[in-house]
Amino acid sequence: MSHRIISIAIASLLLTACETTPQIQTGENAEVIQGHLVRVDNTNAKFVYVDPDAPFEKYTAIMLAPLGVDNVEIIQPTTSSRLPGYRNWELTDADKQRLQKAFQESMLQQLSQKDGFPVVQSIGDNVLRISAKLTRIQPNAPKDDSRSRPVGRSKIISEGGGKLSVEVTFSDSETGEVLALAKDTRSGSSQWGINNSVSNAAEVKRVFNSWARQIAAQLESVHNKDKPVKTGD
Repeated sequence: MSHRIISIAIASLLLTACETTPQIQTGENAEVIQGHLVRVDNTNAKFVYVDPDAPFEKYTAIMLAPLGVDNVEIIQPTTSSRLPGYRNWELTDADKQRLQKAFQESMLQQLSQKDGFPVVQSIGDNVLRISAKLTRIQPNAPKDDSRSRPVGRSKIISEGGGKLSVEVTFSDSETGEVLALAKDTRSGSSQWGINNSVSNAAEVKRVFNSWARQIAAQLESVHNKDKPVKTGD
């Protein structure tokens, strides 16, 4: 399996499939960053870049970095300005810890269901490091706490909890060389319903599980294409 085909598979890890196949740009006009990462077209993501020559097939283990939750942009909900006692939606230290815990659990759960990609703590020649950072939160309602929802207005109906944006970097654990970079945005739900801390936490978990499932599935796909086909006795 060629490096270029594997690169396209890795680049598509976080992305909702388009009607057309993702294509790595080629030629003199190809968009290149960091000297070796090439833009991938035909994706639904804000951007995707990969190293077409990266030997992704050699990686058989994963190292997970904690979810980055610093410098997260908060897009304030438009409905908040109409609520008396409105306060800005803020990401507290407790929120950050919950997000990191939820993301780690989602990744470990999904990767543990796939063969051949154990999660390890040490660097190695065969270890691919996955680093994700939350870049933006766009909630659809004021935060479910006493500071943000005045008494008598605690029950709020919204179209889902909002949107999350994440940027994920795939790199060699030993050298630190970046092999792929992608940014994606997803909504927790498009259904109207009660917006509270419980429903929002469930939506965040669904989004994290969705990203984790795609990462695990694509890693398994790349890994298995290099394995011999088993035949009966």
